[in-house]
Amino acid sequence: MLGGVSALVRPHDPADLDRAFLEKRRLHLRTGQADVFARLLPWSLINAQVTLAGLHNGRLRLVRSGQDLPYETVVGRNKAGQMFLKTAALHDQIGRGLSLALNHLHHVSPRIASLVAAVERRYRVRGGANAYVSFQREGALGPHWDNHDVIILQIWGEKRWHCHGVRAVHPLVSRSYPTVAEAGPVEWEDTLRPGDVLYIPRGDIHWATVAEGGHSVHLTINLGGLRARDMLRALAGRLEGGEDAFREEVMALADEAATRRQLAVQADLLHGALEQPDVAALFTQLDAEREAFQPMNLGLDRTLSDTTEIHPAARGPGPVPSRLPPDQRRVLTQLLATDGARLGELKRVLADMEGAVVADAVAGLARAGQVWLFDD
Repeated sequence: MLGGVSALVRPHDPADLDRAFLEKRRLHLRTGQADVFARLLPWSLINAQVTLAGLHNGRLRLVRSGQDLPYETVVGRNKAGQMFLKTAALHDQIGRGLSLALNHLHHVSPRIASLVAAVERRYRVRGGANAYVSFQREGALGPHWDNHDVIILQIWGEKRWHCHGVRAVHPLVSRSYPTVAEAGPVEWEDTLRPGDVLYIPRGDIHWATVAEGGHSVHLTINLGGLRARDMLRALAGRLEGGEDAFREEVMALADEAATRRQLAVQADLLHGALEQPDVAALFTQLDAEREAFQPMNLGLDRTLSDTTEIHPAARGPGPVPSRLPPDQRRVLTQLLATDGARLGELKRVLADMEGAVVADAVAGLARAGQVWLFDD
């Protein structure tokens, strides 16, 4: 999605979502972008995930009200002993209220990966994406809270959401409730339609249902925020690089008084660093810890047109890699500033560069795995 979070919530101001994220306040936006959202998760991509291999590797879960369907219900063996997915049995279970949970779609779909990367760059979080497909009233999950924030994008159909408010402040683990009654009174409810966005903060109990005879597909973007322990770990890592005393081993066999003196010295170093931390450097260090996306653009780098979409793959806002040639660094810097662009737009913005030079830089970035290219 070109433009990242700004494009995601258009025509709304992205600052609305920023404020909700900062305040940990639920937010529902109707964008009217049903066609744009549908490109993120077409039915062809959904169906491609419903495989025996997906069941084996955890990318596919078959769920009803939070409970996994017994494996053997939809998996059989032929006369040669080979396992296969029983399509008719799966359709039968779907008719009885089974939902599909498609996990880690940011490792499957370049378009979804590019959106996750844009969200990570804006909010400096650990992101991921799952989808939930339901054909009956029951959703995949019962009332629960998550230990991370979520942004829900309604892709197909409609779903009625119910939120009970924050029961636990900054929870470290997720929790499910066996019944709606145990979740307490409903604080907010509304129906999500294609193109709608719903932000739910960590700890807010929520669940959803599909209208009788309807269906629903929504994409959930997980926002795993950084916590104090992450910042302290990053700060300790920086201290180890420059302070001999902070690299010294703490040994169980040492005299207790000596160990206390050693820890006191290290605590003083940590306290001093906490008084005036280089916050920007800490965030950059933690950004770099996330596994890099590795876009493959075979063939696409040779067929660039002015309508080709170019999406940066970086999971942090910068700086751009110094190893890249100057033209590529400049183009990538511009792409990061706008969360992507079409080649024609990029040429107009970088008008002091020859169009062919811009195109060559984009092709080089594609081959270096720094961007995704889309022609569809």
